[in-house]
Amino acid sequence: MSLNVLMLESVGSCIDTDNVIHPLNVDGTPDMSDGMSTHVDDCVDGEWLGSLSSEDSSAMNEWVLKNNKEKK
Repeated sequence: MSLNVLMLESVGSCIDTDNVIHPLNVDGTPDMSDGMSTHVDDCVDGEWLGSLSSEDSSAMNEWVLKNNKEKK
């Protein structure tokens, strides 16, 4: 199975094209287990967002904007 995700190494996560955040397994693959993911909108005030590196934050912002435009 091939996933289109943006890796967010600074927080040990990735974000998919539906803007859902998944934690990374020890081997660096996305953890797709039920209950392990959350939509980026649910993280706007959280500690997770504040833990993003500036590079990951910029990349994620571009990713979310791009995917929102493509789904319209």
